Amino acid sequence: MNADKTFVFYRRLSAFIGGLFCLACLYAQDHVGQPVPTYVTGDECLFCHRVKIADTWQQNPHARTIFPNEKGDLFLGAKQARPVRQAGYGKLELPNSDKDKFANRCAGCHTTAVDPATKTFATTSLDCYTCHGIADPEHTKNVALMRFSSKYPKNPAEIVSVCGSCHLRGGKSRSSGLPYPNNFVPGDDLFHDFEVDLSQADNASLNPADRHIYRNVRDVLKNASTTTCLSCHAIHADTSAKHKRVLTSAICEDCHTASGPKSALKKYEVHSALCEY
Repeated sequence: MNADKTFVFYRRLSAFIGGLFCLACLYAQDHVGQPVPTYVTGDECLFCHRVKIADTWQQNPHARTIFPNEKGDLFLGAKQARPVRQAGYGKLELPNSDKDKFANRCAGCHTTAVDPATKTFATTSLDCYTCHGIADPEHTKNVALMRFSSKYPKNPAEIVSVCGSCHLRGGKSRSSGLPYPNNFVPGDDLFHDFEVDLSQADNASLNPADRHIYRNVRDVLKNASTTTCLSCHAIHADTSAKHKRVLTSAICEDCHTASGPKSALKKYEVHSALCEY
């Protein structure tokens, strides 16, 4: 076996072992149907992470899943903006619609820490807890204790569980019947309760953006792929620089043309029956 083949072999072996480790971690905790755990809020996180995160976070789409305009009116979705209004503590309503529609369809991916019993949320938009989970107090001494930190093990199955908890539109909680996970906490196995039809990865009628996510999740879970959302997307910075540096592969052609620069995109429109646009 030459040096190149040896390197590839051990890289794949490492990814396989890492995947097994990740699955063991995912099954080590399960919060389905349980009360929302105590967690460190984003304001507390950003007190320490003032540079490179706090200074750009307010413009990040994840921080604008619910956002106010200059007048203080609230809107749903960073790009597909629809008005919403306060309907009590931890509750929002979509005007001219079923008063429970937001709680039953939108809350799980547009707010933080939805209580399984009341469907009320703790915070509008997505707090640090949504992706990083419950912060270990000792992570200030050991960065590796913080999920998705620079020194935390990169486990593909864990990454697609966290990203997929919102971006796998079309899934459904087995326990609640809602189109979003039942109290998913990063570190849980999303797919233990959240039912997703991964064959949608081959559904030509599905818009390319959603199909791309299904394909990536399937590649990780079924084919031991190590390419994840974080391979291309710099979440905090919300820039395309990392995206453009990624080597071209088959999955890139969901959105990009097979030849030409990475900036050459296929023309398509994104529609979602769940989100009604």
